[in-house]
Amino acid sequence: MKQVRQIVWALALVLTILFTAGLTKTVHAAEVSSYTQTARLTKDGNTLTNGSKVLTNEKLSASIYLTFPDSQAIQAGDTLTLSLPKELALYTALEFNVLEEGQSNGQAVGKAVVDTAKKTVTVTFNDYFASHPLNKRVALHFDVKVDSEVVTKTSPIQFKLGNTDFSLNYEKTAGEAGDYEMKYGYQDKSDPTIIKWRILLNARQDMLRGMVIKDQFGDGLTLVEGSLRAVRYAPVEGGIKNEAQILSLPVLDNFTKKAVFDKNADGKITGFTIEFGDNYKWPMYIEYSTKVAPGTKVGDIVHNTLTWKATNFPAPRSLTREVRLETGSGEGLGEKEQTPPTPSTTSSSSSSSSSSSSSSSSSSSSSSSSSSSSSSSSSSSRSSSSSSTSSSSSSTSVKEEAPKPGKKKVLPSTGEKMTPVVLVMGVLLAVLSVSILRVRKDS
Repeated sequence: MKQVRQIVWALALVLTILFTAGLTKTVHAAEVSSYTQTARLTKDGNTLTNGSKVLTNEKLSASIYLTFPDSQAIQAGDTLTLSLPKELALYTALEFNVLEEGQSNGQAVGKAVVDTAKKTVTVTFNDYFASHPLNKRVALHFDVKVDSEVVTKTSPIQFKLGNTDFSLNYEKTAGEAGDYEMKYGYQDKSDPTIIKWRILLNARQDMLRGMVIKDQFGDGLTLVEGSLRAVRYAPVEGGIKNEAQILSLPVLDNFTKKAVFDKNADGKITGFTIEFGDNYKWPMYIEYSTKVAPGTKVGDIVHNTLTWKATNFPAPRSLTREVRLETGSGEGLGEKEQTPPTPSTTSSSSSSSSSSSSSSSSSSSSSSSSSSSSSSSSSSSRSSSSSSTSSSSSSTSVKEEAPKPGKKKVLPSTGEKMTPVVLVMGVLLAVLSVSILRVRKDS
């Protein structure tokens, strides 16, 4: 008997596990594929039209508008991926919430992720559209630029963003070097918390005595250690025209080790000073990266100030540059399905009145046989009238709407059926019965 009980418990455990697995729903995230999209590009707030001129690294603001048919269900975890045309590039990796349009409660519809390497913007939805399935729409806003690695020369370019065609005139520029100083900064492609800075000095190739270079980081910026590089080049005829030119020259000397660093209380570098000495008409190039301070938000502006002086120069020269941290935004909206109105009390009261009237008519009929016919006729007439009124009142109070295409709620498919589970359970039960009979026979 002990052996029988062990077999029974073992098979019961297996059946319980299989039955539970059979009842469990498995909902898989899906890629949203049914939608229409249009796009808009602006520069400095002005909409770009066919023939608009765009320069190298010029910031363009992109807005993509998506609408979804009611038949396209969007469940929590579903994704939608938008790909940029090869002619455009994204500035840096980003994440931003897609908020409910026009609402102050800050409810999110989903989250967008910008991938600069893949040139994609992917939205992962939450359960908002599951409860707002009608008239669904989403708008996404982020910055782009012409990809100078793809479009390598001045030329007209045509591309499609969303379902919108664009035709622009691209002008390749190499940037200005200035006479004595040039500086700019930009966010790292893969890490938005890192700002890269580039400095070009003495493009005019003057003789500068006792040259001292100083750079101060603002707004809590700190140096990414090991990123500083300071080099000089041999003079070239006509001076340096732009950054592209100086980067094409062979480096004459690296003077990075001359830098003396300023540090904050945490020991992080917040600036540097280079006492170079006499500069014999050498153009210089300095590059480094800084980390933004904790708590710095997307859309914030960070500053950086370069100062340099020479003993044979009239006065120190200073140049401050700023970088606005890239940001993105989005909004979405949907509508809930309307619940049919509940039946009003008018219907029940009319039915009650009809029943009372019918009962009264029946009583009159039993008391007098002579008036039975007319009373019955009258009662029948009133009953029909009352019944008709009740029916009319009922149809007025409750409107049964035929199901509309796309408004039917469809539960997510699990891709699983109970039939295999039932068959397995039947087989196991049969095995259990045979095992018990054999054990009893043996004993």
